[in-house]
Amino acid sequence: MRKLFIAAFMVAAAFSLSLAQETSAPQNTDETPNMGQMPTQPNGIGRLDLRVVDEGGKPVKGAYAKLESRRSDGYFCESWNSTDTKGVAVLPPVHMGALKLIVKAKGYQTQKLDVATNSLGEPVRVTLARKK
Repeated sequence: MRKLFIAAFMVAAAFSLSLAQETSAPQNTDETPNMGQMPTQPNGIGRLDLRVVDEGGKPVKGAYAKLESRRSDGYFCESWNSTDTKGVAVLPPVHMGALKLIVKAKGYQTQKLDVATNSLGEPVRVTLARKK
């Protein structure tokens, strides 16, 4: 009888675990987590998380991105990276001032954008247009 009770307890525990897993919110594994960081003070360190797509919404692999930062104390900083197969590039952290983002890829028109430092808490999304 004791063995039957233990077996029933194990089955009930396994069943309750499977129910808990099914009722949890599904996780979207396709979305790359945000790695951007907004600076906490003027000329503070921040990081740009970039997402590059074409006009059809498809990721652009190999797009070169450069972030130029002109700080209020007169210094100039820059960081750069290239997008991966998902169109994502996380640039190295730099001291943030007035920001200009330059994104270029083979076969696409170059984009030059001013970026607000307070927008870096979310990915910066850029759509590239094909060269004509």
